[in-house]
Amino acid sequence: MNIRTLLFDVDNTLYDAHCGVEEEMNRRINILVSDRLGISTEEAIEMRKVFLPEYGTTLRWLQVCHGLEDAEAYMEHVHPENIKEYLCENPELREMLQKTSCRLEILTNGPEFHARRVLKALGINDLFPHMYALEWMGFLGKPYTSAYEKVLAHMGESADTVLFLDDKEVNLEAFARLGGHGIIVGPDKGSGKFPWIRDIVDLDKILPACCGMT
Repeated sequence: MNIRTLLFDVDNTLYDAHCGVEEEMNRRINILVSDRLGISTEEAIEMRKVFLPEYGTTLRWLQVCHGLEDAEAYMEHVHPENIKEYLCENPELREMLQKTSCRLEILTNGPEFHARRVLKALGINDLFPHMYALEWMGFLGKPYTSAYEKVLAHMGESADTVLFLDDKEVNLEAFARLGGHGIIVGPDKGSGKFPWIRDIVDLDKILPACCGMT
């Protein structure tokens, strides 16, 4: 591999999946889906399980299948403002990121305001002057091929020079089909198709020397 860019997902990738952020966002989304479709929260949970693999986000599913128009209001509603109640600074993560000579980029299916809250809470916001958030992609994010192609074109990189880190195997699979490399992060090891690390700070233990880790 000749890796020049490290491309990071945000939620459940740059922080531990069990910290409570995802639980709170899912709680909010399930209530919103329940209210909008007139179903129980239990039914909302099951419907999201069915449609998320195809549409990537609940937002996209609601837009395509249920006529949701105000994406900004949706994102404001489901992303908690009090992110520092769940996350704190991670000096080990910052040190690891600063050790690499690779370009550092963010690709998230969340809005930029939420991603910035997370990065600020972790103490790494200044290391990512630019990011590819959901609104930048026109609300058509991972795992749509067009999202990856748009990001690669903007970065001026071919997929084989990028290492993508995400907690969802379906997102890595879509990127790999373009010739990219992936690592799955978090408690779920996936099917074994991709290298796996439990915690993002473990990246420096497996990142090839060609990525510029010192």
